[in-house]
Amino acid sequence: MAKTTTMSELFTRLRDLSAELTSTFDEYLTRIDNPKHTADLDGWSDWFWESNHIRKAHLKTIEPVGKNKMWLMHINVFPHTHIDLPIFGLDIVATPAKVSGVFCDYSKIHDGIVTDTYQKYFHQTVKDLSWKRERELPPWAQEIFSTDMMAAGTVKVGEELDQLCDTAVKLQSFYLRYLNQVYTNNKDIDTTDAQNKYCINQKMNKMLHSSILAMGITEERKEQYVNDVLFEEIG
Repeated sequence: MAKTTTMSELFTRLRDLSAELTSTFDEYLTRIDNPKHTADLDGWSDWFWESNHIRKAHLKTIEPVGKNKMWLMHINVFPHTHIDLPIFGLDIVATPAKVSGVFCDYSKIHDGIVTDTYQKYFHQTVKDLSWKRERELPPWAQEIFSTDMMAAGTVKVGEELDQLCDTAVKLQSFYLRYLNQVYTNNKDIDTTDAQNKYCINQKMNKMLHSSILAMGITEERKEQYVNDVLFEEIG
């Protein structure tokens, strides 16, 4: 008889993944408090980091609490504006039965040698994943994500979930491991507008707003969280 994966087993695997990614952030970056992040809701957890290369790294998890039956992890890593690096983003959403959505990208904000190297690595890492299914992205996403963006509607427990966890670890590890080889003070680079474009377009995602509201947060609190914590534009 085939073994049935319970909700707790699936969520435990994803919690282990988030713990591993958090530990790697701690290894390469400095953990900080974000003054714009006022308080976590029940089941929500947010962690923030920075470094000479990274202006903000953010990892968030949402645990199933009350009517919410989903587990969610969100990661964004924004480099400082004078550095040749892409933005790293990863989102995983799971229901009790399956991983229902995965989105990951090294998003270009500068045409540079380092960004090109990172995007080539991303391409090689995700190109042969059997569960990476091509899908037409909405207009706001086409404005900011690379053509290699990893997007999947369903990732099955077993080999596909193993691949997902392994790929997430590889992409985060590569992104962080080579930071110290990237020049930090190139006055010819200014990605302010490109980073703001990324944030503005992310905030056009209607699913982002509806999913947060569905968890019981008020409209005012949701707007503050989206605008000041998730995708704060550079003033």
